[in-house]
Amino acid sequence: MSAPFHDRRLEALTHLLLDGDLPPDAAEELAGLLRGSSEARRHYRRIIAIHSSLVRHGRDEVPTFAPEIVPMPVRRRGLWWPVAAAAAVGLMVGTVIFSSRRPDPAPATLSGMTAASWPEPVALQQGFGPGRVQDLAGGFAELSYRSGVKVVLEAPCRFEVTGDHSMKVTRGRASVKVPKGTSGFYVDTPGGRITDLGTEFGVAVGRGDDGAVVVSEVFDGEIQIPGAASSFQRLKRGESMAILRDSGGTRLLSQLDNQPVSIANPARQLPAARPRPADGVNLALGKPVFSPNYYAGRTGEVFPPDKLTDGRLNDTGVPGDWSFWLAPNQVDGEFTVDLLEPATIARVDLQNTRNRNHADRGTRAFSLLVSDDNVSFREVARGELAQITELPPPGTDIPFESFRFAPVTARYVKLVCLSHWRNASRPVSNPNEGGGLNEIRIFAP
Repeated sequence: MSAPFHDRRLEALTHLLLDGDLPPDAAEELAGLLRGSSEARRHYRRIIAIHSSLVRHGRDEVPTFAPEIVPMPVRRRGLWWPVAAAAAVGLMVGTVIFSSRRPDPAPATLSGMTAASWPEPVALQQGFGPGRVQDLAGGFAELSYRSGVKVVLEAPCRFEVTGDHSMKVTRGRASVKVPKGTSGFYVDTPGGRITDLGTEFGVAVGRGDDGAVVVSEVFDGEIQIPGAASSFQRLKRGESMAILRDSGGTRLLSQLDNQPVSIANPARQLPAARPRPADGVNLALGKPVFSPNYYAGRTGEVFPPDKLTDGRLNDTGVPGDWSFWLAPNQVDGEFTVDLLEPATIARVDLQNTRNRNHADRGTRAFSLLVSDDNVSFREVARGELAQITELPPPGTDIPFESFRFAPVTARYVKLVCLSHWRNASRPVSNPNEGGGLNEIRIFAP
């Protein structure tokens, strides 16, 4: 049984089609009308027949001012022509609908994940394209472009695939590998556009006190980065630079707070999955942390104590958002974790730091104290952490060290650094050294 239809709507849609002005959503509506009603199909054919007759009549008319035309033998159109026109228009409708249902393939697909977490459900081989900003909340992800370009992202990272040869990164880390024979891939950042010139490179996008701070480093080949006064600068293999963008324009720095610029321990390929042992409930995770002081520079070299309980490990991060706490220069440092309510605890796990590639920070000897009121503290343990001599491969954790003590009930847990590790290759007069720590975990008995 045919469904009812509105002849005026059908006529309007058909005339739009014949005029070449039918948008894809209206083409879908027209196709639905024709599929659902035999009466609609008959009416549609009548409109097509009338239209073809008018076109034929218009073409057969000879203007009164036309010059004499020598007649040539021609074949007259037969009665099949309106039917063919109707079929052709029907094919046109189908083509428009078919095209609207088959969008262009996405420029990139999600080709791999390691310990990845997303705010919204994401699946392997899912396509990513322009117009949709993505947030990688945890772990690592790999994008594969149709051009062969591979991009490894490290959380937390906000990005958008903007085209077949481009992407935008507004926060976080990305490592780009462009196949030989291909060039021109670019990454747009708050610090400007970084363009591949046939290479492998990394970016780390963060912020400082005055604006964006983008660290770029070339692993192989060459890239082009924005420079001062609308100019550009090229970086070659082994070179790195920080791009600072603020209200005064663009500045390029080879050092941040007197330390060489680098992307510490970048994930140049997707790390292998390594399961982490389940150690019970970490009572410190996400809890407030207080410290009388911490290292803070204006160019994103900021290491507040709240990083100690955020669950992020391994000396990673970007300017303004590093995963670890550092004491000021030449200070051992201390901090206090507020568990928000009294809890019985008997173990603390600590992950030390070396301050990325600089190797000039880290807790050595320490004292662990507890309190009920954040005023009167009593010591429950003393210990010493090993020096982190090198960073492990991306995706592999710096080892935690565990310290057990007799069960005690407390709300506040304080760690006082009694001595710290420093970079032994630097002179004693070098002020860039002090205490620091990546993460503290607190457990019940």
